[in-house]
Amino acid sequence: MRFYLFGGLLIGLSLVVLACAPPPSPTPTPTSPGVPLRPTPTIRPDLPLPPDAFNLDVTTARIAFDTKMSVQELVEFYSTQMPQQGWQVLGAPTQYGQVGNLLFQKDGTVVNIQYQHNDLTQITSVQITLP
Repeated sequence: MRFYLFGGLLIGLSLVVLACAPPPSPTPTPTSPGVPLRPTPTIRPDLPLPPDAFNLDVTTARIAFDTKMSVQELVEFYSTQMPQQGWQVLGAPTQYGQVGNLLFQKDGTVVNIQYQHNDLTQITSVQITLP
């Protein structure tokens, strides 16, 4: 009986000590000298994004995001905003139902804006391919 009482007392004291101890500080991860940090890709300032763009994913080759805009609203947005930034429209928008793309050119650079609307979620997914 004494053994159980002593064991319970030890466990209780251990819990009190653990509860009062400060949390461990995170160990900093060492960085290897000579390994350059990978730069974060940035969005070109002349590529407009809808004000409600979310789930933004930017790489050096593409910009992907979601928007609550309908396909028509998105096409109108880019058809007006891109020329204001100096981009020229390359042909009419290509569209098959809720899927399509727009092409723009500026200073020899061509960007392809692909979009697909999901009727269930009412979200339009957009991907801008960069050269």
